Order: sequence, then C-alpha cells, then structure tokens
Amino acid sequence: MKISMRWLNDYVDVQDLMAAPEKLAAKLTAAGIEVEQIENLAARFKSVVVGHIIEKGQHPNADRLSLCQVDAGQGKNLQIVCGATNHKQGDKVVVALPGAVLPGDFEIKLSKIRNVESYGMLCSEKELGLAAESPGIMILPKDAKVGTPFADFMGFDDVVFELSVTPNRADCLSHFGLAREVGALLGRGYEMPLADFKAAGGSSKKFIDLEVKNSDLCPRYAGRAVFKVKVGPSPDWLKSRLEKVGLKSINNIVDVTNYVMMELGQPLHAFDADQLAGQKIIVDNARKGEKFQSLDGTEYTLAGDELMIRDGNRPVALAGVVGGLNSGVTEKTENIFLESAHFLRDAVRRTARKLGIETDSSYRFSRGTDPEGVVLAMNRACELIQKVAGGQIGSDYHDFYPHRHSHPVIAISHSYLEERLGYPADKKEFETWMKRLGCQTKESKKLGGWEVQAPPYRWDLEAAVDLVEEFARLNGYEHVPETFPPLQTSPAPHGAQYVQENHLNDLLVAEGYLQAINYGFYNSRGAAQFLGPTERLKSVGLPTAAQGIAIKNPLSEDTDVMRTSLLPGLFKNFLHNYRHGLEAGRLFETGFVFGTSDQGYHESCRTALVAWGQPIDLWATTKTERPAVYDLKGSIENLLAKLLITSYQWRKPKPEEVPSFIHPGQAAALFMEGRLIGVLGTLHPSLNLEHKLRHSVAVGEFSFADLMKGQPRLPKARSISKFPAVERDLAFLVPDSVPAEDILKEIRKQSGALLEEAWIFDVFQGGNLEKGHRSVAYKMVFRDSQGTLSEEALTQLQKKLVEGIQKRFNVQVR
Repeated sequence: MKISMRWLNDYVDVQDLMAAPEKLAAKLTAAGIEVEQIENLAARFKSVVVGHIIEKGQHPNADRLSLCQVDAGQGKNLQIVCGATNHKQGDKVVVALPGAVLPGDFEIKLSKIRNVESYGMLCSEKELGLAAESPGIMILPKDAKVGTPFADFMGFDDVVFELSVTPNRADCLSHFGLAREVGALLGRGYEMPLADFKAAGGSSKKFIDLEVKNSDLCPRYAGRAVFKVKVGPSPDWLKSRLEKVGLKSINNIVDVTNYVMMELGQPLHAFDADQLAGQKIIVDNARKGEKFQSLDGTEYTLAGDELMIRDGNRPVALAGVVGGLNSGVTEKTENIFLESAHFLRDAVRRTARKLGIETDSSYRFSRGTDPEGVVLAMNRACELIQKVAGGQIGSDYHDFYPHRHSHPVIAISHSYLEERLGYPADKKEFETWMKRLGCQTKESKKLGGWEVQAPPYRWDLEAAVDLVEEFARLNGYEHVPETFPPLQTSPAPHGAQYVQENHLNDLLVAEGYLQAINYGFYNSRGAAQFLGPTERLKSVGLPTAAQGIAIKNPLSEDTDVMRTSLLPGLFKNFLHNYRHGLEAGRLFETGFVFGTSDQGYHESCRTALVAWGQPIDLWATTKTERPAVYDLKGSIENLLAKLLITSYQWRKPKPEEVPSFIHPGQAAALFMEGRLIGVLGTLHPSLNLEHKLRHSVAVGEFSFADLMKGQPRLPKARSISKFPAVERDLAFLVPDSVPAEDILKEIRKQSGALLEEAWIFDVFQGGNLEKGHRSVAYKMVFRDSQGTLSEEALTQLQKKLVEGIQKRFNVQVR
C-alpha cells in the first residue's frame, strides 16, 4: 500500500521528517509496519522548472523547428530549440535544464540541433511521464512563477512510502489509520477528519428503502442519498492525491469514494439511485445459480452463499467486493445512493477468493474494518461529493446497527507483563503506550495490573499477550535482553519420521537428485488428468483416493484440493525446469498425501522421483541417449542397497495395472518383503506429445513407510574367505514374455550359499536371433568358504543351473 507523506501530514505533523523520510521509515519498520520502498517524487523532476517564453523565432536551418529565448529563473535567458507547434511568445512552459533526467533515463544535455546550440528542452506531458500521449508541450497557467521547481508547482514535492502491512493491522490501511500509529510512535497528537456540510436535500430513507436480511454477515449498514449531482472529471488536487498512491482517476463521484477509502480505510460504494429497481436496497445472500455482472463486465455465476446487495429485482453488488455494472455511476447519473457498511471479514474473504476477485475494497474488508467509522466515512464522502460534483445531501440517512460493537475488557497483571517481556517494565510507560494506542486503561489493585479496553479499530487486541506484544514493539524490541536458555533438561529427540525423512533425502541427494518442496494441495482437474484411474496406483501398492479432499476456502483454483499423489506437483516442477532450458535433471520429493476413509481423514508419506535426459559427456563415443528409466531404476537399487535392503525384486505389472502416466511396456513395480510398495517407468508417450518433450523422461513413486520399515538396519558382518572366487558366464535365448529378473532369481535359488554375486551384464535383441526372443547374459561369482572350488564341482553346479532354468522357463543356452 502507498502512503503520501503530504497527505499524512494533514492528520499528524510530520513536516520535520519530509527532508529525512528514512527516519520515519525506520520507526515504522521497527514497530512492525514495514516500509518496503521510499520514493521521493520531487527527485523525478530535478532540474525541471517553470519557464517563460520571452521570444519565439524560426530556426535558421530547419523549417519545422522554432528557436526560443526562455527565462527559466537562471539570471539570463536560455536559447532552446523546440519541435512543437502549440506554443507562442508569452507562454509559461516546463523547462528541463541540462542535467535533468526525464522518465526513460532520458538525460538532458547541452546540445547542438542543426548547428544551433540548445540549452535545455521544453517538455510535454508525455516526456514528463504524466500522460501516455500529448499533442504538444505542456502550457502552464499565466500565474505560474518563473523558476519555480516543477515538482513544487505541481504538488509533487512529496515522499511516497510503499508499506507491507501484516493482516492483523488493517487499521493502518489508510492515511488516517497510519497517522494514529505515527502519533503513537512519536508521541504526537493527530487530527481526525470531520465532515462539515449542509444537508438540504430530501429524505434518504423515503428515497431508498433499506432491508438487511443477513445481519450476521452485515452487522452495520449505512446509506445516504445525494441528489442532483453532476458527474464529470475530478479536480486536479483530487486526481493528484489518488495518482500518488497508485489509483487512477475515473470520475469525481468514484474518485471521492476511493479518496475516503485511502483516507479513513472504509470502503464505500456509490449506486446510481435511479437504476435501483423499486428504489430498494436489500442485503441478503445470493440465489443459487443466478448471474452477476461486475463493473468491469465480467459475469459470475453465484453459488448462493455469497452476501449480495440487491435492489427490488436483481443483485447490484457483491457485498464488500465489487459493484455491479447495472447500477454503477456514469456520466448520465443524477442521483446517487452512497453505501458505507461493515461486512464480516471472513465472508468477504471467502467470496473474493472463490470468485478470484481482488479489489482495494475486498482487501480491506477481508482484513477487518472499523464498525464505528462507518457513518463518519459516509458523511465525509458526502461533503467531498458536494464540493466536487455539487448536489444536495439527503437530510437523513439509514444506519442499520442492531448490536453495537463492544470490545472485550482485557485483564493483564504487571507480573505477567514482565514475565512475558523478560525485563522490568515501568507501569507508567505501559499506561502511556496504551493511551497512545487509544485504549481505555483502568488500574486494578486486585489484579496487580490493569483492565484494558482496546478501540474498535484494533480488533486484533483480544488477550493479555496481545498487549504484551504491543508494549514490546512500541517500547522497542532492542530492550528485550539476550539470554541463553538454562538447559535444565536434555533437548527432546527428533521424531522418528523427521530423522528417517532426512536420511532418505540425504541418500537421494547423494544420487544426484535435487529436492523439490510443493504445497500439500494442487489443482484437482490437472491432477486427475495426469493420474488417470487411481485404481491402477492401488494395484502397485499405492492406495490413492479418486478425489482429493476439497479445500473450503482455497487460495486459487490451482490449490483447491489436498494432494493424493506427489507426482502431479513434481511433474509440474519438471516442466518448469525443462521449459527454461534444463534438458537433463533429477528431482525428488518426500511428503504427505491425503485421503478419506470410513475412519475419517488420513495421511501417508511417499517419495516420488523424476529423471530426464542425460548430462553432457564430452568423452561419449556415441550420441545415443540412454533411457532415463534405467538411471531411475539404478538410483532406487542404490538407495535400497544403502538402506541394507536385499529382499526385493522388480515385477512387471499387468497392462491394466500400469498407471496412466507411465508407458505400458516400460513399467516396473517394486516388490519388497512380501508386498508391492511403488512403481516406476518411462513417461507415457501421450504426455511426451502433449508437452512436446524431446528427451526421455522417467517417473516413480513409492511408499515411504514401506521403504523405511525396520530402519535403521544393522549390517550383518561375516568373515572374509581366504579362498579364491570363480566367475562363470551364462547366456540364454529368452522369450520376450519371460522376465530376465525371474531367471536371475532362479540362479540365486539353485546356487545356494556358493553364489556370492550375480547380475545381468548384457542384453541383445535382433540380428539372427529368433523373432520374439532376446539374448540375456548373466555373470556369477562363486566362492566356497571351506575350500577352493574344484572344476568338477563348478561343472556340476553349472549343469544343475542350466537344466533347472531350461526346465522352468523353456529357454535355450547360447
């Protein structure tokens, strides 16, 4: 939010800080109102002054240029070449002197134009950054004083703060609200803007009938009519103030409502009263399925739980969010009905987020407004409207306020204050700060402290600890002493889940993977398209809900349900990196997924991985890219080895069991210690085509609990044999229907304790081999701990292996 120091100075004296705004910014930031940026508007127009054209002549070397003698208050006239045609002798103009830097980093220098020296530039509004287009140079009023800095003449001798206000400090979302805070910090008084006008119009209550049907969501609603207004452009002072704080001028009526919102923090809305059907205003919930068209022309379909402002026939505004096109103020408007209300912040926030509407009004209402400031803001706007648009203000006004807001009394003891602060607190200082905050403080001997009632605009002060926090920040956090914890007991150990997650994450990082961290919720539609039928995930050991748990008040459509799988989010991370030029990479995420059952909500932890492309290898003899799924499978096997897990195997799932996002012919499910715990495979070709992926991509997801079951596992030590190992190779012609892993499992089974190690070292397909078959070669390492293996024993063992494998799998030895 932007704050103008000149505007702020209307309510609290900060004139002495105009030359050193950094001091005020430091005070505010230290008190929790962070100043993100300080912009000195006058600095933009340094060396830009008011000038007077003494003489206008023709450029000697150019027909379309004029040569002017200009008095810029420098003690002598300046010769300036100008290309515009809308000026004449005697005009007051804007002169940029050498050294000035105009918007766009355009620096003015002493120059020669067609061999004639020019000592500056006569500026247009476009060149000054004040308009998108301008027909010629800017002509100033006759009474403009020569030599006056342009910033002073235009009222740009101002400093603008960009503030970051925390959600609990809605009272600071206005100039007057910040003036109260500044007054408290600096110990200065502040002046409250008052409404002073003559109400000579007809009755607002007779002109517009008000009915509030939902007082739970609208505790207070006020409204007043203004008759016979003249809608048109706003005066310069009003435009200037709004533009300084980042608001565009629309017309004098709307500009006044925006002005009062930025002044007092109370959003307002002006209805064209003649467009209200039945001359009625009804505050009630929307009707399910009805349409509403906002001021910008966007049409919304309402669910029925939104709070609406209606006339006799239709909705005319989304309460606290945005007005309707059917009743907005236009140049034809003559009579207006000015709304000032207090809407429940939860209701406004829910509606704004659900419909994706972010306005200055909803921003303030969703953080909480002052119910006691409703009528003041309405009357202040009426006063300003009468000044800038004329009209007659209604003699009375509506004010629906059945249950007056009452802030609770907070009891706080002096001992509690000092205990929470950690240092001695002076009683008088506490009372002084509370008074500056606008709190009513009563000393209580029974409590040994005070009874404090916060003002209505400080809804965030609800408990004693809130008052401690207020005292701490106002008195200065630098007073909080640095103390080392006494460490009287041993620190609590980390949770097992935390320790195991860190261990697994470290192992995957060692494998070359980078960790991704995503929200625990995602877009339901996008996730459903990626995951497909979730029954397939269940068949590979990953029970997954068909629908995610819906978020009642989602931040956006991209986060409307709790996630049921990690892969949709991780795949999105991959796409982001890939589209930014990273053609090879490895990512993983460990996190929780969510679902429901008969017992209620539940969560389970998983680990997901994605691998794509290959790192650039300068020494590679071939440019053929290795499928990423082999790398991913190897990484999982390395992970299992480091976790000391040996009892596992890869199983090929049935085609109907393969998840929709995985290639049906390039998938493997991990079977470990009696159950399936996850799946990996190459990304489905349809996803490659949809996202225009040119490199191999592999994905996988596994149950974290099953992976880490029994961890940490202790390594089993055995004595090192003093006898030599013997290697043997066997190659089989294997049908494509027989998994190579099954043959390896049979080798281990038949070999018994003599087998030390076995693995596949070559797979060949094509050439002269029979169609539908492939050659798979296995290497085996044998060792006997009792003695050296004889050739005869090895031959018998090899014969036993070949016969057993041929009998079971119907394969041939090559």
